[in-house]
Amino acid sequence: MLRQATGNWGPATGSLFETMVVSEIYKWIKTNQRDTSLFFYRTHGGLECDLLLQTEEGFIGIEIKMRDKIYSKDMGPMKEIAKKFPDNWLGSIFIYNGVSIEKLPGDRNWAIPAWRLLT
Repeated sequence: MLRQATGNWGPATGSLFETMVVSEIYKWIKTNQRDTSLFFYRTHGGLECDLLLQTEEGFIGIEIKMRDKIYSKDMGPMKEIAKKFPDNWLGSIFIYNGVSIEKLPGDRNWAIPAWRLLT
């Protein structure tokens, strides 16, 4: 539906991929009637997180990359955001176009392929 609305019928762009992932997560939360709020997080200094989930237990940061690999530099912003929620940070999820679920360095950081998460 987004492609039809935007007229973008070519290869998916990063922003189109990100919008699709956020939309699917939103639909899953609403369908399962989870008490979860979704936010885009950005500071005045430009530190950002594509999606910040607030649950009763705490916060989960989600970064969405339309790449086949997650690099250590991708984790820097999420580490800084986690410091802002020291008592209730549950972890980070990096959604990407790779093939495997991977435990990333640090505490509670995971890379999950979009197709595994959303199918």
